[in-house]
Amino acid sequence: MNGGMNASDPLTPLRQLAAGAELHARETHRLNLGVDDVHQVDRILQAEAANLTPERREPLAACYGAWLGWLALQRWNARWIGLSEAAPPRVQVAGLVFSPMDAVRRRLQDPQSPSLPELLQKIDSWSREQAGARDRAPGRNKAAWDALAADPRFAGPVELPPDRDAACAALDEWLREVDLVGRKLLCLGAGGGRQGPLHALAGADVTVVDVSERQLDHDRKAGLKTRCASMDRLDGLGDASFDIVVQPVSACYVADLDRVHAEVARVLRPGGLYIVQHKQPGSLQSSPDDAGGAFRILQPYAEGGALPEPGPGVPHRESGTVEFIHTLDALLGGLCRAGFVIEDVAEPPRGDVAAAPGDPAHRALYLPPYLKVKARRRQ
Repeated sequence: MNGGMNASDPLTPLRQLAAGAELHARETHRLNLGVDDVHQVDRILQAEAANLTPERREPLAACYGAWLGWLALQRWNARWIGLSEAAPPRVQVAGLVFSPMDAVRRRLQDPQSPSLPELLQKIDSWSREQAGARDRAPGRNKAAWDALAADPRFAGPVELPPDRDAACAALDEWLREVDLVGRKLLCLGAGGGRQGPLHALAGADVTVVDVSERQLDHDRKAGLKTRCASMDRLDGLGDASFDIVVQPVSACYVADLDRVHAEVARVLRPGGLYIVQHKQPGSLQSSPDDAGGAFRILQPYAEGGALPEPGPGVPHRESGTVEFIHTLDALLGGLCRAGFVIEDVAEPPRGDVAAAPGDPAHRALYLPPYLKVKARRRQ
């Protein structure tokens, strides 16, 4: 059974456990399990549950849980995670996490618990829903931001500081001590004529990238270099071509944050600075205020999980867009895995204890809406 398996591979024990389930099904229940025989496995578990001893429950949960996990990997674009944790390993499907071992254990303990086919149907529904949202997102978000190009909250000419010194003072605090004169600076996902002109006035050689041509029109009118592209596909920008990347809140509009990090790492020079602001996952998971000023968690904490499109007036979200939750693991750990060293993290204050329920500042008192990260590309 172990022939050809690498003992140092953390997946080897899971393969061995899954093979143990197939052996048990064959020798005890006279069944040869195919790659998708989840109904057969569920019947085996129900038969075992009728005469189960505690000593047999855990081995059966481990073996058939591993088998179920490998089935999930074959059915969807899934992967095993948590292999070094004390808890049973999990499987991640479209950002959603589940424990196949725990699912099997529940089925052995409680005949009324969801059957394995029901569980997989639920995951399949989630996976299809998420795939549809990912397909819709690029076109929907481009259209939404084109429509917002005339919205004075997000785009259009603003009164710039009167001179370079005043512009430097108006920069993000992490950039104020950096001499921007002549520095190649990428404003990523930052069309609209707000970010680019300010950094240019402070002395930087600015390029603005955004998915919306209409947003970029404001930057072109200010005389800046622009490129219409998605932040996770910067093919037209050369390797190590920028000293600094500044990215306001925008990564929530793409599903794959790892690709964004990889592209930023590619276009930044070694030692280059990356300042990025994100929407907090907890804020995106939560509902608006109810009548009593409370909030409910409505969305799973799923990496790359698509949110329902918001209606008008939802705090810290933009109507008509498709947004994705990114977990702290992806926001911070993913940045480190992409070759960055995090130098600072901040939560910009937006709360107000005097604000009334329903006001965004009241919500921000309990759910900080933003997370800002300062990172440097490793040498």
